[in-house]
Amino acid sequence: MNMKKKVMLALQIIMAVILISASVYAAVATTIEVSPDKTTIKKGEEVTVLLSLKNVDSQKKVSSIKGYINYDKNIIEDLTVDNIVKDNENKVTIAGQTLPVEDLTNVSIDNMTSSSAYVGFNANPTTNNDVVILMDFANDIGADTDLISIKFAVKETATLGEIKNAIEYKTFIVTAGGEESEEISRSINLTVSEVTTNNDNKNDDEKDNDDNNQKDSNQNTNTNTNTNTNTNTNTNTNKNTNTNTNTNTNTNANNTQNANTNKVNDTTVAGSIIPAAGAKVIIIPAIMLIILAYVCYHKYIKYKDI
Repeated sequence: MNMKKKVMLALQIIMAVILISASVYAAVATTIEVSPDKTTIKKGEEVTVLLSLKNVDSQKKVSSIKGYINYDKNIIEDLTVDNIVKDNENKVTIAGQTLPVEDLTNVSIDNMTSSSAYVGFNANPTTNNDVVILMDFANDIGADTDLISIKFAVKETATLGEIKNAIEYKTFIVTAGGEESEEISRSINLTVSEVTTNNDNKNDDEKDNDDNNQKDSNQNTNTNTNTNTNTNTNTNTNKNTNTNTNTNTNTNANNTQNANTNKVNDTTVAGSIIPAAGAKVIIIPAIMLIILAYVCYHKYIKYKDI
């Protein structure tokens, strides 16, 4: 075989290896994504990272996942199984199935989990990584779904500023349809800021709420001022009413005095002098009649010579 044929054969073998490798890794298209709830964080706060399955092939359903988590221990507090978000029964729900969370940090053959489906956490793996995460599902997953959330607490002594690769999800492998995906890695950068106690410690939404509350407070103050003004107006009205009442009372008193005066000077039928006036009118004619009778009587006696 000449040199040219040898070179061609070598190239064909290399191409075949590349194609075989590519076909193996391309067999599982499913990947994972990580979503932190925030990337700017203050000392002592927590950031929650959600792990999700993406691009799941319904023909090649996911049966298990394995991967490692590394984190900057100068920035992040040590992780334990309690950092996994779970319910009161120490379980998580993934794609409609409830799985127990198992701490495999100090596991041995005597205390290995008997669960066929679970979420495993190991804070002391045999590799040089910080944490290993295992997930075995009772029912294979055939669609995109959220997996687990983990809380990472930032130390009070954390260095301020941007921290590159503060959290890394490394070499995750998804098993689907009996095949494994290529290794998947994701990293998260965090910006650590100082804790403040004034209004700068609030985010934009909180500041907007404070502004709205301040406006409401000012509106309430204006309302109170108007209320006080109305109260003073009512007080003045009451004073005027009292003055009118006094005037009416005095007027009634004057009327009473006038009425009394009229009673004293009254010579009408309603007056108290009527009997005296009537006596004078009756006595005078009576006396005149007596005198007249007396004169007539004497004339009559004289006329009869009695």
